[in-house]
Amino acid sequence: MKRVQFLKLPPCPMPAGGGETVTAASQILTAGDGQALEISLFYKGRLGARYFADAENYYTWADGGWSANRIKNAARKCRGESPLKGDCYYFDGEWEWASEEDKTRAFDYLDTYSIGEYEETVNGRKREMAIERKKDRIREEMDKVPAVPEEARAWVGQEIFPGDILFIQKGKGRTAYACTACGARSWKKAGWKHGEKTVCPKCGRPVTVNSRREEKTRTAPVVILQQYGGQWVERQFKAACRWSGAGKETRLYEQCRAVMEKGKRWGKVWYGLPPETDGRRQEFWDKNPGNKRFLTSYLWPGNLAEVLPCGGLERSGLDILARKKQKVNVNLFIVRFENRPWIEYLIKAGLTNLAVEITNGYGLWGGEPEAINLGARNLREALRLDGNRVNRMKKMNGGLDGLRWLQYEQENAVKITDDTLRYLETKKISLDDCQGILEAAGSVNRMVNYMKKQVLPPGKLAVTWRDYLHMAGAEGMDASDDIVRFPRDLKAAHDRLVELRNAREDQERLAGYAGLDTQIRGNIPQAARYYWQDGAHLVVPAASCGELMAEGRALHHCVGSGDRYMKKMAEGKSWILFLRRKDCPEKPWYTLEIDMANDRILQWYSEFDRQPDKEEVQAALDKFKKAVKKRCGKIRIPVAAMA
Repeated sequence: MKRVQFLKLPPCPMPAGGGETVTAASQILTAGDGQALEISLFYKGRLGARYFADAENYYTWADGGWSANRIKNAARKCRGESPLKGDCYYFDGEWEWASEEDKTRAFDYLDTYSIGEYEETVNGRKREMAIERKKDRIREEMDKVPAVPEEARAWVGQEIFPGDILFIQKGKGRTAYACTACGARSWKKAGWKHGEKTVCPKCGRPVTVNSRREEKTRTAPVVILQQYGGQWVERQFKAACRWSGAGKETRLYEQCRAVMEKGKRWGKVWYGLPPETDGRRQEFWDKNPGNKRFLTSYLWPGNLAEVLPCGGLERSGLDILARKKQKVNVNLFIVRFENRPWIEYLIKAGLTNLAVEITNGYGLWGGEPEAINLGARNLREALRLDGNRVNRMKKMNGGLDGLRWLQYEQENAVKITDDTLRYLETKKISLDDCQGILEAAGSVNRMVNYMKKQVLPPGKLAVTWRDYLHMAGAEGMDASDDIVRFPRDLKAAHDRLVELRNAREDQERLAGYAGLDTQIRGNIPQAARYYWQDGAHLVVPAASCGELMAEGRALHHCVGSGDRYMKKMAEGKSWILFLRRKDCPEKPWYTLEIDMANDRILQWYSEFDRQPDKEEVQAALDKFKKAVKKRCGKIRIPVAAMA
């Protein structure tokens, strides 16, 4: 639109009247080879703004300047008011037409039923064009990134997903096999055992026998760094490997990439739109609809001597982690290395686990670990350990847990054996989790020897033991007695104390439910009609508040957590029934609620409000329905949550 040429033409004649309403008059203007609609806006007897529009654009001239204001905001500007945002696009309530002829002329020219609708169409078209231009710019920028080197693909297949598989299927007198190394399919009389290490009869390559499936898949996160032109890029991939009778196939699906200028460690992050797409076919965007991110990954070491200098990382130790196939969040390592140059010394001292834990666990803005002295002049000062303990730390390549235990040993002048230290480090048992245990155990070695005898997983064991000791003290038990502090079965001892505490709490609650219990007992004769059994199942009506509380604790739902269902039973509105298997009638299985007015089952749920063995239970309830129907009429069984 040649808007300047149109501005030179006279506006519409001022309509009669005017006053407090902004009035719009329209005309069709022609300037040179261009044409446009003009809408002149008048307010209090003067021209306030001129609005020019064609099929592609609209512009407003007001107060000596151009703007892309909508006509409603141009009208508000005539009145000296602020523009509106977010109101209805199709309501032109800020102004009115001078005549029906002006309105018809404008609508016919713009092929619309509303100026607001026309503006929204124009803006939508502009947004689409802007998005397309942005797509082209992004695609052009992303196409500059070089293809994944074939050496990197080979490294993933050989180092991240090593080995080949011999899939076998045993038959009568012979065993069929398919080798993923050479793709051969054949058979032989003598077979193999599942998991056996052998060689392919055809190609002679090492394989592992698998008789339990026809294919196997694995995935792993992989990062590849590349340089091109004046930039370098970090590329996050989901690597996938599939072993099947057709062979071994490895694919790399690119998730996101960060493009950085050489000499910098920050750049623009682009996110892949499809979930699993090869890097050359992936479509990238600057928003992250799929929640993709940089992960703790393996780093391809093949080109790091050339790429790491692009970010000043040639002496960072990142190449050592890559060669050792040690997973690390490469993105966090890159952006934080400037503030953590001492990471290099940990890596080169052989403490790669410690370096990785600090990088991954203390993130981008997560501060620094208190266990490390950042202002130290050497490794001993940095780790706050003497030479002997530094050597022990190196020998086991310890992480933060191992470091804190060695510091504890040094600070408290105690002895922790290498076996104990290795157990604490390997099982990731932190010093903080054991603070309440050490005093009772007497020594770290004794604590670990006891832990090794327990069936609880190490991550849960320390917390369970600490809770047990706290409860034992609250019960008045002597925590200095070995029988108390080292129970043979920690989990069983812990659970017994929990049951004891729960029973005490239940007794206190039951004292407050005495009145409800009396009313419930009075209604038991009416509920007796719900007693039922067949060859395998049993339905028993509840008879007290205590039974509801025990049922709720056993099945971990809320039937006994409050007095809601107890009050319903006391009032005779509904009743709680216990569905049991006859071979173990004392074991809670399902809890039912039935409406006593119409014998309609309101809900039926098992442990954690779930419905296991649903078909079996439905069949049992169908029989129960028929039995109750003979006594009391119709019964229906819907599904609702036990709450």
